[in-house]
Amino acid sequence: GLGEARETLKVFCLAMGGSTSPEVLERPQEALLAEATRLLYAVLGLSGEGEVAGAALSRSVAAFAASSTYYHCQAQVLLSEWYDNSRLLDLLATVPIRTAYDCAPKRFRMQFLCALNRATLAEAKRQNDCVRGNWQAVMMQFPEMGLWRDLRDKLRMKAWAPEEEKKEKSSKWDDDEGPRASAWSRTWRERVRAVLPSGQDGAALPTDPEVRRLAAALWHDVVEWARNDGDAERHLQLFTGEPLARVSADGMDARLKSEEWVFVPTVDLLLVVCEGIVGATAEGIFADSRPGHERMSFEDVLAGKHTERREKERREKERDKDRDRSEKRDRDRDDERRKAAQNDPDFDWETVWRSRVQANRRRPRGCPSARSMSRERRRDRTRSRDRRRSRSRRRRR
Repeated sequence: GLGEARETLKVFCLAMGGSTSPEVLERPQEALLAEATRLLYAVLGLSGEGEVAGAALSRSVAAFAASSTYYHCQAQVLLSEWYDNSRLLDLLATVPIRTAYDCAPKRFRMQFLCALNRATLAEAKRQNDCVRGNWQAVMMQFPEMGLWRDLRDKLRMKAWAPEEEKKEKSSKWDDDEGPRASAWSRTWRERVRAVLPSGQDGAALPTDPEVRRLAAALWHDVVEWARNDGDAERHLQLFTGEPLARVSADGMDARLKSEEWVFVPTVDLLLVVCEGIVGATAEGIFADSRPGHERMSFEDVLAGKHTERREKERREKERDKDRDRSEKRDRDRDDERRKAAQNDPDFDWETVWRSRVQANRRRPRGCPSARSMSRERRRDRTRSRDRRRSRSRRRRR
């Protein structure tokens, strides 16, 4: 009943250092789902999803502490309360949470459901593919999660499907390279790398305009595949809009056309399609690009400018490699000549010594040799040490 819902709401708020007002407690269903979603996002942001480097995780803790969204709660206290204690997880399997879920608009229901599923994946990653048994009751309370997980699995199979034109090997033991991203996935991975910032430098929020354009285009591709080759039309109904009711002049209900999609799972799409190169924390979303990577707008990416930049970087890298190889060949050639000359029984040591002496004599006066420079450094160190000693003696007197 309402009493149990109010108590659950208070527990969620206290877990993050928040408080509840009498107005909120009067009708707690809406606030209850909002606080449960806030709790899940806090745990996900601190745990990290996908490929998260140490620097990104450190920045995430700082961003979490500075954000007023999470009531400035203590990060380690919240993580310990979530992972070391099952009280908060057990509350997600209770009837008040399900009632609040059913009473909420569809966009909030899907936001909660996606966060709930990613929380199981974050826990499995943290604990070597193991999750607590309490999750079974949560999944039974929200059977819709099974349909969403099935769609994610289908999408992952599309992202890592083998090439159709790939030559079949004579034996399955011949393929020791592991799964490879499909051509469709590689295209989107290059685009995502160009739009998102490097994880070494920073992150972009899911509400970033370029990230939203990227996610909308990717979702359009996913929907087209799901309705045709993916055989996932029923799965997409989780995200379709609901018709709006309006009372007409004659008193009858008229159904208005609503938006096609109430929620686009941006983070889920990027984590699945770009698995291994994209990470997400409380700071935002990022890719495993090189440090100093300059972001591109999604419009420029669609125009193919990211491939031009990639080709330019590849050519520069090849030139650097060629230069290094050339210098190494020259050094090796000089070493071989020197060794061959030294092993020659007719090697004229006196001529070599005289040439070196003449080279030192031609050296400009303002350019001392390494030996004279080291001698000057030792002399300066000795003088400074003598000065310190004399000062200490004067102080004693």
